[in-house]
Amino acid sequence: MRKEKGSCKIRLEHALFSGVLALVKHSPAWALGLQRRILVFFLKKGSPRHSRLISRNLALAFPAMSPAGRAELKKNVYAHFGRIFVEIARVFARREPRSILERTRVEHLELLRQALEKGRGVIVFSAHFGNWEWIPLIMSQRLGREIHSVARPMDNLLIENKVREFRTAMGSQVIYKHGSLRTILKRLAANGIVFLLIDQNTVPREGVFVDFFASPAATITTVAQLYLKKNIPVVPAFLHYEGEAIVFEILPEVDFLGDPARPDAVTGLTQELTRRIEEQVRRFPEQWFWFHDRWKTRPQGDPHESQ
Repeated sequence: MRKEKGSCKIRLEHALFSGVLALVKHSPAWALGLQRRILVFFLKKGSPRHSRLISRNLALAFPAMSPAGRAELKKNVYAHFGRIFVEIARVFARREPRSILERTRVEHLELLRQALEKGRGVIVFSAHFGNWEWIPLIMSQRLGREIHSVARPMDNLLIENKVREFRTAMGSQVIYKHGSLRTILKRLAANGIVFLLIDQNTVPREGVFVDFFASPAATITTVAQLYLKKNIPVVPAFLHYEGEAIVFEILPEVDFLGDPARPDAVTGLTQELTRRIEEQVRRFPEQWFWFHDRWKTRPQGDPHESQ
């Protein structure tokens, strides 16, 4: 639930947020490495719970990997997210995306253009991987049109207002998740692009269980249902880092071969979309958001079902 604007905690969080942005905005380029190291230190020491969660997630996803290998991967996860959080803060503070766009290579943009030519709108799905915040920016710049991003609002309304303003400046029109279906359909009817991230835990009433790293994960079905019921083109797209280069890959449009009228069609297609996400995470495992409790919701009767 959102917190009220006037609470002391909200105002303190907002003040700290604004102070960090001001610090990053006026810092010289040579200070970025130091800022990353400081941020990684606080990420590690400031939240033991998330440190334990990362370790548990990595053990579940990579059971055959040695403990030393998982420890090294965990170290790389922290390094990656320290890097992109500072990068986001710097662009956020300066409102200058040129440094991102100049380092970006886009692969197979023609696949997205071909999907748009059908005139039914396009759903672009991705994951909390690489740096998902830059995907609407890059699509907007390359296609010359607005991107409609479905997102959950932040608990702190003061910070949320700034984040929404930033995303709008970067070419993304935010659609808040709650009650979003009507707006999504309206944007698609106008041949718009709707961007969703579908790799976070959900409650059973809003999704289905599919395998993610060989373990059942509750997953939203919005993309699968729009594809099956409305025949909306669905295009996977993922952004990852290769050194200093940013690579935005657009993959071939989804072509579900199953019978859309089957009762298990939504689950089958959601499994296929999740499989594509898993493929990307396996390529660059340090770049997925392991801080998230992806397997929190358990199937009914599972011995580890959440209480």
